[in-house]
Amino acid sequence: MEKSFMNWIRENRTRLMDFLLESDKLLFPQYPNYGKQLTGGCKGFGRNVMHWSENLIVGGLKRNSNGYIWHAEAFQTVFLVASAEDVQNRISNSKSSNYKSRINKNNFTKANASDIIQAWQRSFTKRLYEHKLNKPNEGIRVIHPLASTSIKEMLEQFSEFQFSTIFIGYILMIIYAGWSQLQWDGWWFSSHSSCLLAIIGVLMITFASISGLGVATALGIHFNAATTQIVPFLTLGLGIDDMFLLLHNYNDVIEAVKEKEVAVLLKETGMSILITSINNILAFITGCILPIPALRSFCGQTAILLTFNVLCIIMLYPAFIALDLKRKKVGYRDIICDKLDIEKHSNGERKFKESSSSNQLVKNYYDFSSPNNQSEIDLQQISESCKRNNNNNIEIKTFFNKWFTLNVYIPTLRKPIFKVIILFFCFLMFIFGCIGLYQSKIGLELADVLPEHTAPSAFLKAREKYFSFYPIFIVPMGIDFSKQQTKLEKLRDDIAQSEFVIKVDGKPEKYWMIFMRNWLHGLQGHLDNAISKGIKPTDDLKQIKELSLSINYTLVDDFYLARRLLCSKGEEFNCSKNLKTRLINSEDIIDFDGFYNYLTAWFNLDNMMYYVSQAEFFPSPPEWRFSKFDEIIIPPAEHLIYSQIPFYMNGLTETPEIVKMIKEIRSICDNYTFEGFPIYPTGIPFTFWEQYLQLTFYLFISILIIATVVLLFNPWAALMVAIIVVTMTVELAGFMGLFGVKMNPISAVTLITAVGIGVEFTAHIVLAFLTSLGTRDERMVSCLDHMFIPVIHGGLSTLLGIIMLAFSEFDFVFKYFFVLMSALVIIGLINGLALLPVLLSLIGPPCEIKPFDGDGTKLDCPYLEKNSNSSSNSGSIINNSLLVVHSPDFEKLKVNNKTITTTTKHSHNNSYSSTSSEEPGINFSFSSPYKRICEDKRQK
Repeated sequence: MEKSFMNWIRENRTRLMDFLLESDKLLFPQYPNYGKQLTGGCKGFGRNVMHWSENLIVGGLKRNSNGYIWHAEAFQTVFLVASAEDVQNRISNSKSSNYKSRINKNNFTKANASDIIQAWQRSFTKRLYEHKLNKPNEGIRVIHPLASTSIKEMLEQFSEFQFSTIFIGYILMIIYAGWSQLQWDGWWFSSHSSCLLAIIGVLMITFASISGLGVATALGIHFNAATTQIVPFLTLGLGIDDMFLLLHNYNDVIEAVKEKEVAVLLKETGMSILITSINNILAFITGCILPIPALRSFCGQTAILLTFNVLCIIMLYPAFIALDLKRKKVGYRDIICDKLDIEKHSNGERKFKESSSSNQLVKNYYDFSSPNNQSEIDLQQISESCKRNNNNNIEIKTFFNKWFTLNVYIPTLRKPIFKVIILFFCFLMFIFGCIGLYQSKIGLELADVLPEHTAPSAFLKAREKYFSFYPIFIVPMGIDFSKQQTKLEKLRDDIAQSEFVIKVDGKPEKYWMIFMRNWLHGLQGHLDNAISKGIKPTDDLKQIKELSLSINYTLVDDFYLARRLLCSKGEEFNCSKNLKTRLINSEDIIDFDGFYNYLTAWFNLDNMMYYVSQAEFFPSPPEWRFSKFDEIIIPPAEHLIYSQIPFYMNGLTETPEIVKMIKEIRSICDNYTFEGFPIYPTGIPFTFWEQYLQLTFYLFISILIIATVVLLFNPWAALMVAIIVVTMTVELAGFMGLFGVKMNPISAVTLITAVGIGVEFTAHIVLAFLTSLGTRDERMVSCLDHMFIPVIHGGLSTLLGIIMLAFSEFDFVFKYFFVLMSALVIIGLINGLALLPVLLSLIGPPCEIKPFDGDGTKLDCPYLEKNSNSSSNSGSIINNSLLVVHSPDFEKLKVNNKTITTTTKHSHNNSYSSTSSEEPGINFSFSSPYKRICEDKRQK
């Protein structure tokens, strides 16, 4: 029977209470109504001290009809951890022997205490993160821990250079650079290939970047997650552009010039490289204006690395080009330097076998030494002859340049209907950019700056979803607290008027002086009780003890402490008859004279409340121990340089609300500071979000500075560049707004650098346009023919350089650098290669070359003057003389006072203003690429 009854109980556990009386049921533990208890907040174990608002404890709330909480999705617990200094004092001053076997109290330092705290926090977060409720095998996280050391240690870990990722990124760039310069001949690289030169360029930029990082370190610029994750790839992508421009023009120069090729190359290309590189460097230097230390480090390091890159490209890389030029002249293959069979040159004549270009003035050998030489030569026949001889030498890799650019892209761009389409399309892009800019929001989630799939990131995401609570502190600066008690209370009341401040019974969170007052009120009560019995604090201890025995009144320790506090006034201990009998008056004003003596006593005897108040005194009050029969002064504390007054803020869900709160609190603090009561706010919201108060101003100033630098050159040309750059910036900002990328200091850096990087897509085109002859439309064709491929290579190399950022574990690196930089490159290519040429063909600046003829389409050619030492050599051969201009119509050439004219107009648009090569006995007279001095000589 008993067994059957027990089985029934096991099967019917819910009916067990049926056998009990109602009075007996009350004896069992009752589950509380948690929702009702949590509604409005709850109290901690120190009920008079600890009162927590419900917003600090639970999130994702649902309430019933009575207003009580019946559902919560998240629960939050906060543990206050002692500081290293507090732990050191606690252990060093402890009388307990528990520490003897593990810690030498005499040698226990603050650093030891800090190590212990960090080890405890590390263990705490690890155990909670691996808790069985988290179901680590299923990847489900329910408990999310976070300690003050978690973010710091994690950022330190991820701020290390990811050498494997950097290695892969640089290998990809080497492959791309080599492939872009590859030319094949039979079974191996041809002698015209520049593959090895491109690889050397990438390696040189790599070593330049390493040198730049060393200089940045020597200058004291600190590394952080942004610098280690982004700078190596970004500087590689930007620095490699100049190399591609040099290599592109290098191949053109060696076809046109036979001596001093490197000098001509630098003359024709150096200005473009300097303009774009200096703009990039200035853009990142301007980014240092933003008052964010981490971003200043990022911008500073990037500017230094780009400086080293351009110095190497301008000063060192030409040396390798000169070596490669020697290789090409002797006919060695690229990479392996295997010599090809080359036809020997005869003494009386030289044959030029050069790659034919539909845009170049190509030459064959003509003997001008013969007395019967012709005075007129059909240059078109020469050109066509060269083309027939060299058609077989055109490389497949030049197909895109020779065919698509000249036969598809440029002819299409010249048609009026396509110009209208491009203008309309780019106008729509600009309008969408304005709409997106209007819709853009400010903000940056804390979780975005942390790597994905980490405990701190998961904690912050959950916290941002369910809780909107942040603590802040008001810090008085060097005030005399004893005489500013009323002012402090007024300050707290003013700040409490903010809608964001959490209030308990209409008052904000208690601070250290309130706890000190409560403690003094308790002591004053014991003092008043003794006085009411006839015991006078001014009597000596012997009289007080005898009187208390005579009236059978027991004096507690708090009376002796209160008496000693009364007698301690600054640096004096005085228990005279004129002694005041109150530590604190009825208006809660602590006695001025003994304030800092009382502060020492409270700090040492009510230490727990000091930690609860989060006061963080500096300097700390002196160590002091109480003995009731001592008749010596309580040492006064030094005037506090630093202390904190805590406030708990709620409703801070979005960046605009946080910025509004910051403005309110900052305004109150500024008003008090102006009145001679210096204070300032601090806390996570101010550290992380106060930057948004001046973000727009600094962004405007930075863009204005870099834009002004752009406009310092040719005003008309600079205006064209500025139009494109502003358009790109607006479109990029609009892209951010339309695709949910918020405006913050990180994206502001991208916008600022967009001005500098945008010049890279425009300056080459505009500079080539300025040095072209003909109508605006013909000059547009010329500049695109010359610069289309380098700009494409520059954009693709930048994309390739930042492609590895897509694999970063930091969400902000992917979102704010990879996505935005990729969008910037695409927007830049569209505007630089489509919109800009159309605008130049319509409203472009005039040519900077002085034309010879009236219609501005022909360039006068210089005389060829014989040197005095070769006047007897009438048989000198002009075998290396060539004039290359941006002219679609070339009609006149004077050689030794003989005129060479074309029977039909020969259209060409080469990449150089003018180039020449000197031979013994023959000299071209130039003053500059744009102005000729031979006009006066011709008149003579």
